[in-house]
Amino acid sequence: MWLKVSLGIFAILGYYLMGYAVFGNKKKIDDMYIGTSSSLIEVILDLTYEFSPTLIRRFLLFLLGLVTAFIFTMGVISA
Repeated sequence: MWLKVSLGIFAILGYYLMGYAVFGNKKKIDDMYIGTSSSLIEVILDLTYEFSPTLIRRFLLFLLGLVTAFIFTMGVISA
């Protein structure tokens, strides 16, 4: 039961991130900070996000939300 609840919360956060990428304020998206990186792939993604225009940032945030929502929704269905 708690597994489904926690997976559901993460799926809702993924949907929220997708909505924020579409309807979010331009200034807030430009000021958003991803965080520290622990691998080379994350460093490359962080640098891509940091030096890209707002439209690309919105696209990357939407893709991150889409992947997160899809994975955790499938987890809720299969659990």
